[in-house]
Amino acid sequence: MRKKYLLGITSLMSVFALTSCGIGYSVIENNETIYPTNAVSGNGDASVSNEKNLLYTPVYASTNAKVNTLDEASTKTSVEETVEMVYDSVVSISASSVYGASAGSGVLFSYDETLGFSYIVTCFHVIEGYTNFEVTLSNQETYPAYYVGGYEDYDLAVLSIEKKDLTYASLYSDSNTLKLGSTVVAIGNPLGTLPGSVSSGVVSYVNRVVQTSTYEYQTLIQTDVAINSGNSGGGLFNTAGALIGIVNAKYSAAGIEGLSFAIPSNYVTPPIEEILETAQYDTANKVWSSGYIKGDYEYGFTITLGYYTTGSGWNKNVNYVYYVSDVNSNSTYTGKELQKSDIVKEIKVDYSDASKEDITYTVSTDNDVNLWLNSLSLSLDDTLYFTVIRNNETKIVEVDVCQFIYNI
Repeated sequence: MRKKYLLGITSLMSVFALTSCGIGYSVIENNETIYPTNAVSGNGDASVSNEKNLLYTPVYASTNAKVNTLDEASTKTSVEETVEMVYDSVVSISASSVYGASAGSGVLFSYDETLGFSYIVTCFHVIEGYTNFEVTLSNQETYPAYYVGGYEDYDLAVLSIEKKDLTYASLYSDSNTLKLGSTVVAIGNPLGTLPGSVSSGVVSYVNRVVQTSTYEYQTLIQTDVAINSGNSGGGLFNTAGALIGIVNAKYSAAGIEGLSFAIPSNYVTPPIEEILETAQYDTANKVWSSGYIKGDYEYGFTITLGYYTTGSGWNKNVNYVYYVSDVNSNSTYTGKELQKSDIVKEIKVDYSDASKEDITYTVSTDNDVNLWLNSLSLSLDDTLYFTVIRNNETKIVEVDVCQFIYNI
């Protein structure tokens, strides 16, 4: 039986290696040619053979190979140790409003013994435009969350939940000292449906200046860690367990892999500290008066290059202009005095600092007015005077540069 079994296995393995299994094939084994005579087509059973038809008498030997087994658990790597230290500090965030819903990630970083709150840092774009939030911890417990404050320029926001005694991340003291190639771990909620997902990689570049929108740039940590939609707001940790950055962006296009980014801890710590400092909690009504960054302003209007026509037929003229295509309703945005469809002709900057010389900018379609506006270093109490055409009349619109407070 042993002879027939071994021969059958050899033949069967050879049959698997062939695309068809008719009779008449041969197997080269130990430099000897063996002709199996009973490889039955149909059910593939080649376990029965006729030794009388073998050209040579087989010689069988027992194998001396052994299968090694290991009872000991796998040795912890630096990534495993990091995950154990920080895993419970990362949460999943669900955001919703009457207009829709979204999901992201966040990191527990502090708590308030008096108020009984734990605080979560996330990305501003995770919460922007939404009014209702829920935070799910690593143990799957879910809590309602409340907006404490945010800083749009750095893409940061802070939420609170009424829960204490959790695991809190410690922010890295100086992200400028990060070393290229050092191991990092990202934890978050990719796709908004895979909470608690872990990925690892290295620091690819420290303080990379990245264009995050048409007119805005951020200084970010570049990493090759796998990042997907939903990871925004999650943590990027070094192997000591320190929070070195808040994941917020990646390059996403055909042929691009491993280009992900995080807000460095040096750009995270001061804003969230100031948000907590300026936020006020109304204990009677149990609502937050939003925290903010002192001196921060945000343009609440959108200026777009467009055109309008005059005349008709051969006398038709196409006129390209910069016009106000949108105005945000938040009263703390700079530019709430403008109206949609205002055609912008001129902008004058009146600095509150008398040592600065006022600037007048004539709007031309040959130049990008938005690029110029975003290059201005304004201060609160500075004033912009927009010369606009509104309802076929020329008007001067006074726009005050005011403290920006994003309110839900």
